[in-house]
Amino acid sequence: MKKSALVVVDMQEFFFVENPNIDRLDLGKRCNEIIDIARQADVPVVHVVTLYREDRVDWPTAWSTGDSWCANLVRGGELAQVVDQLSIEPDDFVVEKKRFSAFYNTNLDDILRSLDCDHIYLIGYSADVCVRFSAVDAYNRGYAVSLVYDGIESFREAKDASVTYLGWLVDAECVPLSEFRTRNQPKTASG
Repeated sequence: MKKSALVVVDMQEFFFVENPNIDRLDLGKRCNEIIDIARQADVPVVHVVTLYREDRVDWPTAWSTGDSWCANLVRGGELAQVVDQLSIEPDDFVVEKKRFSAFYNTNLDDILRSLDCDHIYLIGYSADVCVRFSAVDAYNRGYAVSLVYDGIESFREAKDASVTYLGWLVDAECVPLSEFRTRNQPKTASG
């Protein structure tokens, strides 16, 4: 049986300002429910956040001059904060990224391997960009990938199109919240 981790991508204030059509409260509530289920089942939770330095040293070259959405994700900035609906617990992991993929130049792969994980559940924002790039990089590193449908949203493309694309491209399975709950029943004291 696969050992899984839950990877929560870019649930930061800025992304809901960038796309006001997404119901921040609703997605936050659904993601929080998924995170709670994972914690109760002793599934490791990894929060991945996009954070940059104010001096632009770590910004993508194409965005390092002029106005850029990177300026909204400067470490310590109000819009760079994780949405209020989610809490990061002491046992959770936090990974900072600078590019679309949660794996690119981060320690995410090291964390997952140290936990003996060979499967990840992905939730967060956005299914057509950062969740997508993270799913592809997970696949390229040998992880099985599941998208928890109720815990993802998309920005420039319909969510279902993103899910279909990742199913075709990297064999990512899509599971509804009910299936995620069934697979991740809380651990009991006896077993």
